[in-house]
Amino acid sequence: MKRVRSAPGDGGRVKAASCRSVRRRRHRDKASSCQFLPAALFDRIAILSLFRNDPLCQQCDISEGAQDTMQGFDFDKLPEDIVCHIHSLIPLRDAACLASMSHRFLRSWRCFPNLTFDLEALNLNVCEGTSYEKEKKLVDRIDNILQNHSGVGVKTLKLNVSTCFKLITADHINNWLHAVIKPGILDIAVEFPVDHRWFDLSCSLLSCAGSSVQSISLFSCAFHPTLRTGCFKSLKTVYLKFVHITSEELECLLSSTVLLEKLEIRSCDQLTFLNIPSHLQQLTILHVVFCTRLQMVEIHAPKLITFYFRGPPMKILTSNSSCLKYMTLHGTLFSGMIHYARTKLHSFASNLQSLTLVSSKEAFNTPMLPEKFLHLRNLNICFDDIGFQSYDYFSLASFLEACPALESFYMWAGEYDAGWQDPALQDSNADSLHIRRIPEFSHANLKKVFINRFPPSKCLIELTYLIIESASSLQRLKIDTGYGFDTRGMCKRMNKADVIQAVKALDVIKRYIEGKVPSSVKFNVLEPCKRCHIAKL
Repeated sequence: MKRVRSAPGDGGRVKAASCRSVRRRRHRDKASSCQFLPAALFDRIAILSLFRNDPLCQQCDISEGAQDTMQGFDFDKLPEDIVCHIHSLIPLRDAACLASMSHRFLRSWRCFPNLTFDLEALNLNVCEGTSYEKEKKLVDRIDNILQNHSGVGVKTLKLNVSTCFKLITADHINNWLHAVIKPGILDIAVEFPVDHRWFDLSCSLLSCAGSSVQSISLFSCAFHPTLRTGCFKSLKTVYLKFVHITSEELECLLSSTVLLEKLEIRSCDQLTFLNIPSHLQQLTILHVVFCTRLQMVEIHAPKLITFYFRGPPMKILTSNSSCLKYMTLHGTLFSGMIHYARTKLHSFASNLQSLTLVSSKEAFNTPMLPEKFLHLRNLNICFDDIGFQSYDYFSLASFLEACPALESFYMWAGEYDAGWQDPALQDSNADSLHIRRIPEFSHANLKKVFINRFPPSKCLIELTYLIIESASSLQRLKIDTGYGFDTRGMCKRMNKADVIQAVKALDVIKRYIEGKVPSSVKFNVLEPCKRCHIAKL
């Protein structure tokens, strides 16, 4: 305690100072249970401290109106359910601190609903100590928290030990999960290390919460549901990544759900086929990404709206695609996705409104076919690599002809190849260049066209001419010779060879295209940045 020195005759002041010190200490002791309040109580501030003298309060920006309101507030008179609700709004680390300072919050801590266990939430510095020391601290803190928790009332569990390879064992994980996963839990998300050891997640453990759980997210574990697993009657979202599960086991899981709305499967390499059953009447979103052994996808869910697929072209079947409106076929690292989409897509997704295609290589040009996508309004095509110099961009007119309702067309024309030049463009100009055209081709609805990474290529000039001459409603044509911008609005990096190719593309655009664009069309050409890119030359 700080000693107060006084002059003779100042005993009264010493006594008064001592009394004030005692009152402040009692004041702080009482305040320990009253540090945070929710937005609904005071000026919509998320969590407030009740007393100005509390150090935590000094860090908060509290309006005077809120302070005046708090002066007459008696926290001890709040009902227990409101205290529990206030406590639940606080992040785990702060909630645990409050529980150690207040008996009221300690009681609510025993049924704290939102448990997040990872290095950040538990305030463990990832840069301090060895990996073993960090794992030891993580294990100790999780054990300590769960020892003071009843296991009752948990609504959300997020357990992330994906960076822990040495200390954490299956026994640790089993003990933690059994302590927390009980009837009434809503969301379960667990992440384990990606290594040769597959933690086998107990199906019976999850099934005990089957009546309540709404979301399951599993990362790097083994999961083997059977027909006896039980019914997940409230389950709405399933996310599986690096999960050791077979096609038959996934069917068992899906057969036990009726309200599923979103299913996302990533890098589950034991799957050889995927069957989405028809009883999933609420399923609207399906993502299938990089399942290397997958050979076929069957979709019978009648109300699927969005389908995102990443992998090689494969057999995809749908029994009812009338609601399927948005699709992405992402063929990065694989060949032939553009050709596959034009030749096969119509058979299982004819009512699309938006389509995104990504390909790393195309061995064949896009053929002209009679099948049409009458409802497609947005088309995005991305050539995601070098090596498209032999590809005939003009053949993409097949998509334009097949989509009479198309309103916007975006194309990423691929990486620049510094060693390639189109011989058809040497010693020619816009008047002498022989241009291919499609007789009687017209498009009444196309309004916006954006071409990124425009290579100096005759066939791409021909495609641009076709759009300019046939799209009667065209409002905007934008061509970017650079790499565009990142999420911060900064220029993406370009090496010297790419900048040289971009400058050549700019010359081709000015020579062959600029004079052909009607005055009614807003025409933009984005050049390489003079400060970031041209300076490299």
